[in-house]
Amino acid sequence: MSKYSASIYNYLFNSINAIVMIVNGIIMVPIYFKFMSVSTYGAWLATGNVVAMIGLVESGFSGVITQKMSVALAKEDFEKFKELAGANIYTALFMSIIVLIFGLSIYPFVASWINADLSIRSSITEAYIISLFSAVISLLVSLFGAFPQVWQKTKTVGIINTVVNLISIGSLIIYLNLGFGVVSLALGYATRSLLNLIGQGIWIMQQWRKRELKIPVFKIQVAKDIVKDCFYPFLSKISNVLMTNSQSFIIALFVNTTAATIFDITGKIATVGCSFVSMANGSFFALFSLTFAKRNTKDINKLFRNVSSVFLNILLSALLYAAVFSESIIHFWVGQEKFGGNTLLGLIIVSLLVIQLRQYFNNVLYSGGLMSKSAKLDIYSVLLFLVVLLLIIKSLGLYAIPIASIISGLVFGGLYLVFLKKELNVEIQIILKQFSKIFITVIVFLFIHFLLKINLLDIHNLIKYIFLFTCFYLIVLGFTNLNFLSRFKYGKK
Repeated sequence: MSKYSASIYNYLFNSINAIVMIVNGIIMVPIYFKFMSVSTYGAWLATGNVVAMIGLVESGFSGVITQKMSVALAKEDFEKFKELAGANIYTALFMSIIVLIFGLSIYPFVASWINADLSIRSSITEAYIISLFSAVISLLVSLFGAFPQVWQKTKTVGIINTVVNLISIGSLIIYLNLGFGVVSLALGYATRSLLNLIGQGIWIMQQWRKRELKIPVFKIQVAKDIVKDCFYPFLSKISNVLMTNSQSFIIALFVNTTAATIFDITGKIATVGCSFVSMANGSFFALFSLTFAKRNTKDINKLFRNVSSVFLNILLSALLYAAVFSESIIHFWVGQEKFGGNTLLGLIIVSLLVIQLRQYFNNVLYSGGLMSKSAKLDIYSVLLFLVVLLLIIKSLGLYAIPIASIISGLVFGGLYLVFLKKELNVEIQIILKQFSKIFITVIVFLFIHFLLKINLLDIHNLIKYIFLFTCFYLIVLGFTNLNFLSRFKYGKK
């Protein structure tokens, strides 16, 4: 179990941080509405999408450099590691400057692009500028974060993240009460990114000295080679942003900012649930890279089997709970009028299922060194997404985004599996069998839920039902995963 420890710590602390961020992303939303209107919050969401798209300059560099440094360590090529570390540090600084310059060049136009009301454009612009600087700092944190990943030392970094997230929520409440309005959200983001950079930066430097590693050397050719390898991952990153992080911006552009808020709130429970899934996906990236570098097919498939089991159980369980409880939670959370309906919710859940599976396969291909091939699939997928979206958004409105995501994901999803089997010798029947087993369980529970027709808009019914539903579901889930659990009980990894 020791080889999994760093990844498990990584996932554990990422999950704790996600729970902390749920407070910020869900529980805090009704508080936001006491300090700003629904339209203003929608404008903030759209602004965040603009900042995320600017962050595309990172171009998948963190994934590429993590994979390459993991391979260098697995081969005990410390000279190569020193060169890659130098490329990581100096390229991070260069990219940060590029993001800042480009972001500042468009700041006068952002408020008008997202159709923000004239009365709030000044505040939205201020929030955008602060968020831009925060994004630059976060980019540095992301790239420097490759070091604890490849060292498989994630426990301390996880503790730092958790403490910083708690501090940032406290600071956000202070900013709101001081009267900063929507700018408070940006200031909270800035507080979190700055403290993370300071805390993780100090820890990385301490580890560097403790390991007696040589000072990183910057070689322009090494950096050029990595940037060259990032070309297709860059386009892949665009696809991920367009399909997962630009919904609010697109809705604000083609519909209005209030609709962006409705869309975000309707899918919030499912999105938050999937954040745990993304963590399970990302937490094992370095371990996958190290395992693939050793080229032991038996170990690769054991790792793939175990990680896939965890991934699929979390993914389908999260989406099941979102389907069953989203409407009632939103009713008590921000009001029934902000729920977009079960049709929209269902489409969002299916689209998230397709997107998460695609990202998981993409992650495994990346860690196996097939960055360009996997990225090309992402590019083709997003092109189809954009074509479908442009054809249907005027007629279908909010429904267009999840429908376009589902269509593009299903068309190209099978190709990921083909590459896994053909190029990396991964036994794809493993994940197909696991998915089928868990999916059937989820569908049965979903079917029974809708047959019962219990009024979950009554708080007493909701609490009782959540408890009973969870008890029965965990029992069934335990029985369907007995083989997986027994492997760890007896140390058969």
